Amino acid sequence: MFRLTICCLVLGAALTKPAEKASDKSASSDSELLHSLDTAITVGESRGLNDELQPLPKPTTKSAIQGLMQHYILCPGEYYFTSTNYPSNYPNNDYFSFFLTTTDGQSMTINCSPFDVESHSTCAYDWLQLGSTKYCGSGAVTASGPCMSVEFSSDNSITDSGFNCTITV
Repeated sequence: MFRLTICCLVLGAALTKPAEKASDKSASSDSELLHSLDTAITVGESRGLNDELQPLPKPTTKSAIQGLMQHYILCPGEYYFTSTNYPSNYPNNDYFSFFLTTTDGQSMTINCSPFDVESHSTCAYDWLQLGSTKYCGSGAVTASGPCMSVEFSSDNSITDSGFNCTITV
């Protein structure tokens, strides 16, 4: 696990956006937001997963202030994350990031469909980065591996409906 984490950290960036207010979250998500910055959050194992997709917790405010990327360890199952406000347009100047690994080095697949982010030939304005690849424009996005950094950024002008991404471990 240590080699996997060190190997995968090379993929990551460092900043993350503040979390939503705790009052906006359900009771199960509140406990996930109250964690030590020194530990990764294991997702799936303690929540009694069923056949429904499980949301990933939003990164914490302290992580953004200290420039740390939240780390989630995913147990076998299906999860999802979306752009802010999805399916409505994401806001200007939005940013979030987190790092995903799986238990025992299992492979994960991230599928983002629909995907609609401001288009540009080099993805200079708005983009979703999975691992070392930036995506923008519209269509479907797929990435896979035993670990993955996830980072989203929007500039100060045009916004679109964003994305809904499913993670299968």
